[in-house]
Amino acid sequence: MLDLVNIFKTFEKGTPNENKVLRGLSLHLEKGELVTVIGSNGAGKTTLFNIIAGAVTSDEGRIVLDNEDLTYEREYRRARVIGRLFQNPHTGTAPGLTIEENLALVYSKATNRFPLTPALGARDRRLFTGLLARLGMGLEERLKVKAGTLSGGQRQALTLLLATLVPPKLLLLDEHTAALDPVAAKKILGLTEEISAGHRITTLMITHNIGSALEMGTRTIMMHKGTVVMDLKDDERKNMTVEDLLRRYKHTVHENLDADRMLLEE
Repeated sequence: MLDLVNIFKTFEKGTPNENKVLRGLSLHLEKGELVTVIGSNGAGKTTLFNIIAGAVTSDEGRIVLDNEDLTYEREYRRARVIGRLFQNPHTGTAPGLTIEENLALVYSKATNRFPLTPALGARDRRLFTGLLARLGMGLEERLKVKAGTLSGGQRQALTLLLATLVPPKLLLLDEHTAALDPVAAKKILGLTEEISAGHRITTLMITHNIGSALEMGTRTIMMHKGTVVMDLKDDERKNMTVEDLLRRYKHTVHENLDADRMLLEE
């Protein structure tokens, strides 16, 4: 489904500030997998996502999604098949538009209808209401409320819904719960698994919470200095504790995991 083949990326090449961020990274994901991604700061996680999404160009390597080579596709064209959520819940919605207007913009674009007005018929409002009700946040009763007035958790839930309203082939989640309080984060993680599994969306999720990384989805990969140093799945992953992972990381890369935020999260 997703194949990353020998991806390299160096910033400021040939200067004193040269930074080799990705070093021949390769990865294969099957359709419908939810793979959590962990690693210390500077491991290359967000750069990898930027390259997959087309925001950054790799120096070498290939990106193939569902047998289509996206290596040289522009970012806006990749956006038709790749959804993405960021850490800041304010980045995924238009704050000056209402909840239904945000939904209508995405829905009308995906169905090739003229933006806004044609997407706001009675049938579409019923669709939006049903989808919002599944979030369990009461947003189905607030269709006329502007998105900018919602809490962080509500906006991230709406962003998740917008990104999957027409299910993408690939969903990239870049620490999408990091800015939320624990209760909201838990809710969003639950919705993430439900939506990803329900639509069989192939998903990569960066997280700073090692416990969640080992519990959610189907696989956990650990990145270090631009490569994948651990790929955990099946019984090996199921039986691994946070302490086990930290010990294995130290044994593999010969240093401790430099991520205090990870160690403090429950």
